Amino acid sequence: MTKQTCKTCEKEFEIRDADLVFYEQVKTTPPLYCPDCRMARRLVFRNERTFYKRPCDLCQKDMITVYSPESPFTVYCHDCWWNDSWNPKSFTMDYDLTKPFFEQYRELQVKVPRLGLMVLNNVRSDYTNGSAENKDCYLVFAADFNEECLYGRLLQRDKGCVDCAFLHESELCYECLDSRNCFKCMFCEQCQSSSDLLFCYNMRDSNNCIFCTNGRHLSNAILNVKYTKEEFEKKKAEILSSYESIEKAKKEFEELKTKTIRKFACQTKCNNITGDYLHNCHQGVMLYDTYDAKNCSYMTDTENPTDSQDCNNYYYKSEFCYNVMGSMQMSQVKNCAFGFYSNETEYCENCYNLTSAFGCTAIRKGEYMILNKQYSKEEYYKLRDKIEEQLRSDGTYGQFFPASLAPFGYNETLAHDFFPLTKEEAVKRGFTWQEKTTGTYGKETIKKGEIPNTIENMDDKILNEILVCEDCDKNYRIIKAELDFYKRMHLPLPHKDFECRHKERISKRNPRKLWHRQCMCEKENHGHEKNCQNEFETAYSLNRPEKVYCETCYQKEIY
Repeated sequence: MTKQTCKTCEKEFEIRDADLVFYEQVKTTPPLYCPDCRMARRLVFRNERTFYKRPCDLCQKDMITVYSPESPFTVYCHDCWWNDSWNPKSFTMDYDLTKPFFEQYRELQVKVPRLGLMVLNNVRSDYTNGSAENKDCYLVFAADFNEECLYGRLLQRDKGCVDCAFLHESELCYECLDSRNCFKCMFCEQCQSSSDLLFCYNMRDSNNCIFCTNGRHLSNAILNVKYTKEEFEKKKAEILSSYESIEKAKKEFEELKTKTIRKFACQTKCNNITGDYLHNCHQGVMLYDTYDAKNCSYMTDTENPTDSQDCNNYYYKSEFCYNVMGSMQMSQVKNCAFGFYSNETEYCENCYNLTSAFGCTAIRKGEYMILNKQYSKEEYYKLRDKIEEQLRSDGTYGQFFPASLAPFGYNETLAHDFFPLTKEEAVKRGFTWQEKTTGTYGKETIKKGEIPNTIENMDDKILNEILVCEDCDKNYRIIKAELDFYKRMHLPLPHKDFECRHKERISKRNPRKLWHRQCMCEKENHGHEKNCQNEFETAYSLNRPEKVYCETCYQKEIY
C-alpha cells in the first residue's frame, strides 16, 4: 500500500496493492487525486435536474435541455440528434502532435452537436433525464420502466409513486426512500415487501404499521405494538389530517430513528466488501448503491459491473473499465463520459457502438477513430501510442477529463449534491460556475402561510395558482396528476418546491464516506462478554447518535 497527496484537496489518500494490480491490468497510471475528488470530476459531467428552455440548434423548435442558453455547445433535441440528416463524422479533426491533446479535444467538443437530454423510449414524459421506458412521468431522473411517477430519482419499475428516491417495483408510495416491493407506503425508509406503512423504518413483510422500526411480519402495529385495525386507522387519519400534523409526525419519526438499532451497512448477500446500499457484491472497497458487483472498487450507482474501478452510473454487465461516468455494456474503456455498447475507447463522450477510439464525441457507430476521424487499424494504433506518450510526458494520462472540459457549471451537477463547494472553492479547483440559475421568484399568487393545510374541498383551481417554497422562495406549481394523487392518498399540498423536497429526502441517507468503528452491542446473550469486539467500515460517523451493530449482533437482535 502506498500513500499519495491529492492534487486537488491536498489530503492524503491510500493506493492499495490491489489497486496497483488493477492499473497494470488495464494499462493506466495510478491516480493523482483521492477517491472523492476523482468522483467529483466525473460527476461534474452529469447534470440531472437543472433544466433550461432553449431552441434546438437544428430545427429551431423550443426544447427542454440540461444545457443553458449561454452554453458554448451546439445542442440538438432528441429527434434531431438521432436523425440521419447530420453526421458526427463530418466534424473530423487532424491531430496535431505539437498541441496539447485536451486543447484539441475542447475544440471538437464545442463543435459537435450534443444531445439535449439523455432519454430513450419515453411516452409523455418530456421533463425527465437519464431515463428510459417511462410513461406519463414528470420530473423523474435516472429512472427506468416507470408509469405515472412524479418527482423522483433512481426509480425502477414503479407505478403511481410521488416524491420518492431509490425506489424499486412499488406502487402508490409517497416520500419513500430505499424501499422495494411496497404498496401504499408513505414516509418510509428501507422497507421491503410491505403495504400501508406510515413513518416506518426497515420493515419486512408487514402491513398497516405506524412508527414501527426493524419489524418483521407485523400487522396493525404502532411503535411495534399490536393494535386493532380500527385503532390503526384512527391513528393514521389523525396523522394525515393536516400539514401541521404530518410535520409533527416527521419530527417524531426522526427522533424514533435515532433510538433505532442500525446494522453497520445496508448490505445483503455481500462478501469482503466495504460501502453502503449494496446487494450481491463481492470483493472490493468503497461501493455505494451498487448491485451484483464482482471485484470492483470506488463505484457508485452501478449494476452488474465486473473488474472495474472508479465508475458512476455504470450499468448492465460492463467490465474492465476505469474512470467512467455513465455507461451501458462497455468493455476495456477508460476516462470516458456517457458511452454505450462500446469497447476499447479512451477520452470519448456520448458515443454509441464505438470500438477502438480516442478523443471522439457523438459517434454513433465506428472504429479506429481519433478526434472523430477514421483511420486504418495500423494508422490508428500508431497515432494513439504517440498521443498516449504525449499525455504521459505531461502527467495527465490516466486521469479523467480536466475540470475545464466539464460541460456544466459545478452547481448544476451531481458533484455539487455530494461534494458541495462555494463558488470560490469550485473556481479554485478549476470548475466553472453557472451564474444564471433556473426558476422564478416573486410571482406567487398564494403567499407563504396561505397554502391550504388539508386536501379537503380542494378543486382544480389550485392548478392555476403559483405557490412559493417556504425554504428557498422559488415559485412552483401543482400539476393535475399530482393533485389527483394527493386527493387519492388524502395528503395535503407540499409547502416546498421539488428541489428542496429532493434535497431533504436525500439528506436522510448515509453519506458516501466510511469510518472505522467497533460494534456497540453490549448484550451478553449475543455470544460475547461485555462489548462486542467486531470491527467494520461504516457510513455512520462516530458522532452519530444511533447504536450501530455488526452483522452478527444485528441478526440476533432483529430476526
